[in-house]
Amino acid sequence: MHSQQHREKLKNCFQEESNALIYLEGGSVLHRYETDYEYPFRQESNFWYVTGVDEPDFEMLMHVPSGTWHLFIPRRDAQYAVWNGYVFDKDDYNAKYKPDQIHYVDELDDVVEKYQPERIYCLDEETAEEFGDAGYNTDDNFLKDALAYCRCIKTDWECNQLRKAADVANAAHRRLMQCVRHGMKEYEMKAEFDYVRLSRGMIHEPYNGIYASGPGSAILHYVNCDRQLKNGEWFLVDAGAEHNGYAADITRTFPVSGTFTDFQKDLYDVVLKAQNEAIEEVKPGNRMEDLHLGAARNILEGLKEMGLLTGNVEEMMEKNIFALFFPHGLGHFLGLDTHDVGGYPKGVEKIDRPGLKFLRARRTFEPGMVLTIEPGLYFIPALLKPAFEDETKSAYLNADKIEPHLHSGGIRIEDNVIVTSNGNENLTNVPKERSEIEALIASNH
Repeated sequence: MHSQQHREKLKNCFQEESNALIYLEGGSVLHRYETDYEYPFRQESNFWYVTGVDEPDFEMLMHVPSGTWHLFIPRRDAQYAVWNGYVFDKDDYNAKYKPDQIHYVDELDDVVEKYQPERIYCLDEETAEEFGDAGYNTDDNFLKDALAYCRCIKTDWECNQLRKAADVANAAHRRLMQCVRHGMKEYEMKAEFDYVRLSRGMIHEPYNGIYASGPGSAILHYVNCDRQLKNGEWFLVDAGAEHNGYAADITRTFPVSGTFTDFQKDLYDVVLKAQNEAIEEVKPGNRMEDLHLGAARNILEGLKEMGLLTGNVEEMMEKNIFALFFPHGLGHFLGLDTHDVGGYPKGVEKIDRPGLKFLRARRTFEPGMVLTIEPGLYFIPALLKPAFEDETKSAYLNADKIEPHLHSGGIRIEDNVIVTSNGNENLTNVPKERSEIEALIASNH
């Protein structure tokens, strides 16, 4: 069972421990504010990783030296069955999850006491305080680092879950290219995407998707989803699927009309070149921040060639002009969470520099890491208008050529990539070459 392999990886992070326990608490059903509206249950990712349990109100302990793991199940009564379905007993859960020992959640204190642990590892300060009040030594830091280390290197089983999520997300993105029409609403495009995802059994969204047209495509976390699509404008979709908890996170940007204008062609090719060259550098031993800077340099060179910027590219890099057009990080780790853990190992801090300070990963690539590569190029008035008035920045900006496009939106292209022993495997096969996009849009018009 895959969770057994995950527990073994976690145990190996604690090799010198003589008598310690690891404690994890699963998620519970959440409600909207103080009402009885229930959000769909989705297990807490660390708990899911270690136990394989995708049900609410469970807890677990693992004895570090032996690897023995205890599953604590909730006591359910007849009323629970009336409202929520069957009530399962210990034998049912024992057969399903195969813990070494199984108990009810109200027996946790007794089990902990029998071990007389020298230390209890947990994830949060509140839990640590509760165990501390009972007289135990606790640590609420190391377990976070250990789980992040384990989760950032995927097993073969995990990579297969990510491939399955990507297959469905790929199909949903292709459908949007075939569906796009002048006059559609953004929420209609979301409905088309959701249809593909749901019809293939993927109930959960890994994150709130972005379905942005026109100026909205320059809003990094656009949520309105109610605007009408118009010919001559961009449509940007950043959306994915989730399989067994593992996420796909893909972005494509394409013209609503189905045909790129001359300006759109040039702008799009700048981003595509930046992405393709970054993906080529996803290999063991390389670093995400170096890929980010390479993409930023590509964007500056492309904008200069288009006549939107002027001056020496290296000077523009030094003065962070790239961040006016590419203000977010190049990518992030991907797994049980869309922005998955492990991007910053202990002791590694964020780079305090425009653009790079939002980079979600600063690791040297190793086989088994899974990440996104997503350069972007946007016309954001809130960044560009002040830059026009800044003597240091305005010297590089051809304002007369930029201003007509201030409200045109932006472009982002995002693929999901597994680092392999000799390079990478790209899980994303949605068209991104201009000719392929135009052909797919035309195929259903």
